[in-house]
Amino acid sequence: MNSLIRKILCVVMALTIITGIFTGCSSSDTQYFLANDISLKTQLGSLPDKGTVGDIEYSILSKDSYSCNEKDSGYYIDQLEQLDSPYFIVITSGSKTKAGAEISIVDLGMDGTTLQILVKEKDASKGDFVSPYSPCCVLEVNEFPSDIQIHNINGKVFNKIEG
Repeated sequence: MNSLIRKILCVVMALTIITGIFTGCSSSDTQYFLANDISLKTQLGSLPDKGTVGDIEYSILSKDSYSCNEKDSGYYIDQLEQLDSPYFIVITSGSKTKAGAEISIVDLGMDGTTLQILVKEKDASKGDFVSPYSPCCVLEVNEFPSDIQIHNINGKVFNKIEG
């Protein structure tokens, strides 16, 4: 009886290891997420469109409220020419201007004084339509963070666009 139990356990362990190798270690399924102690999405259950991250008040603007024609992938900071104007962190996918290309903010967090932003990019649908605008998303913040780190769910880093 003991040898039968050992054989069954060995088979179950082998299947578990094989399943882990084929599913858990697949490079195409690798996604980058913020650490749980930093992630607003983990702490709140979902990412609200408005709220606070650290001491910074934020608002995720709708896709229709801002248009981008930036050809480079990355981010830049915009501000209205008014006293106490909020800061707009504009994140763009660059020249992916085919219909259906999108970028959206999926998580936020603070790591010390660094604002961390996680975005998700969607590739364009097949088609001939080309828009003059690049896909972008905008985070409005009431104060400028000491540092900003932006990446997509696959780990691609968005650098500041100097202009």
